[in-house]
Amino acid sequence: MTALADVVISTVELLEAQARKLRSDLRGLLLSVVLILVAGILLLGGLGWLVAAGYLQLRAWMDPAPAAALMGLLTLLTAGGMLWIAMRKR
Repeated sequence: MTALADVVISTVELLEAQARKLRSDLRGLLLSVVLILVAGILLLGGLGWLVAAGYLQLRAWMDPAPAAALMGLLTLLTAGGMLWIAMRKR
């Protein structure tokens, strides 16, 4: 009878330890996901400021419409190049 009790107690202790490890792993995963999302938002903001700075500089040399078109084209080419590289790596 004590052997059965020892097996049950050991199983419960193992389950408790696994639950603690799972909780710790999930907390680390959640922190990583949040940090990646925040970094992505900051990256998009920084890229937006770079595009705005390029537009303002081009506007000093040409009319606003061609400057905006050129910055849009450069942005699309950059995004397309990044997608092409990502698809090629798969």
